[in-house]
Amino acid sequence: MKDHRMSIMKYSFIILVIALTAIGCTGKVSSVIEMTEENFDELIQNEFIIVEFIPADCDSCDEMLTIIEEIQKEDNNIVAAMMDVEKNLDFLNKIRFHTQPGEPTVIIFSKGDVQDYFVGVKNKEEIFSIINDIKNKLSQWEDIEAGKASFFDAFDFTLKDLDGNEVTLSEINNLIILDFWATWCPPCKAEIPYLVDFYNSYKNRGLSIIGVSSETPDVLTNFIDGFSTEITYPILLDEERKVSSILGIKNIPTTYFISPEGILIKKEIGFADEYVPEFQRIIEENLPR
Repeated sequence: MKDHRMSIMKYSFIILVIALTAIGCTGKVSSVIEMTEENFDELIQNEFIIVEFIPADCDSCDEMLTIIEEIQKEDNNIVAAMMDVEKNLDFLNKIRFHTQPGEPTVIIFSKGDVQDYFVGVKNKEEIFSIINDIKNKLSQWEDIEAGKASFFDAFDFTLKDLDGNEVTLSEINNLIILDFWATWCPPCKAEIPYLVDFYNSYKNRGLSIIGVSSETPDVLTNFIDGFSTEITYPILLDEERKVSSILGIKNIPTTYFISPEGILIKKEIGFADEYVPEFQRIIEENLPR
C-alpha cells in the first residue's frame, strides 16, 4: 500500500510539472498588440506607440518585432503594436499607406500624429535615440503651446520668396499667419481666398501672412498665375523641406498664428469654412496696438 501511494505521488508530481510547463509555455503573452482596421484609430491616440507594419516574405520582420518588444519591456510607457500588411491591405490602401516589399516599416505615433518612421531594421539604441528626440520635441511643443517658450527661439528660419528675397520669420515684427500648404491640396486652396481677404484687410494694421510650400518655383508660379484669387501675400520656398521637417508638418494646411513677440496663439491643422470666424477673432484681438 505504501509503495502504491508513493507511486501515485510520483506520477502526480510528474503530471503537475508537465502541466506547469505547459501553462508557462502557453501563458507567455507578447507585449506587442495586433493592430487592425478596427483598433487603428484608438491605438494611434496613445501618448507613444511604435507600430511595425509587416509585409509578406519579410525575413527581417521577426528580428525587428523582437527589438520593439524589448523596447516596450524597458519602457512600459511605450505601446508596441504590429499590423499584418496582407490581412489589412484594403484598409491600408484606403488610407493611402504603402509599405516596401520584404522590409518592415516602423512608424512612431503620438496622440494620433506621425512623429517619425523608418524602413528596415534599426537596433534598440538607435530607436531609443529617435524616441528621445521625439520626446524632447514634444516637450518643447508643449512649452510653446502653453506660451512658456518663444516660437521664434525654437523654430526661427530664413527662406527665399519667389523673387529670391530672403525672409526671416522673427524679423517680421507683426502678427503673423504662417501657412504650410501645397497646390494639390483641396483644403489649402479653399483657405487661400480667406487668407488673401485677411491680408488685404489688415496688412496696414500689422498683419503679415506667409505661405510656405515645398514645391518648385515653376509649379508655384503656374498655380498662382492660374488661380481664381490673386495671392497678394508672399510665398516662401521650402523645397528641401527643412523647415517643414523641423516643425514636424505632417498634414496640410497647417496654419500658425504667432504674436509679434513670438508667442504661438493658435495652431490649426486642416481647413473648413467654419474656421473663418475664429481666425477673424484671433486677428482682431492680437493685432499690434
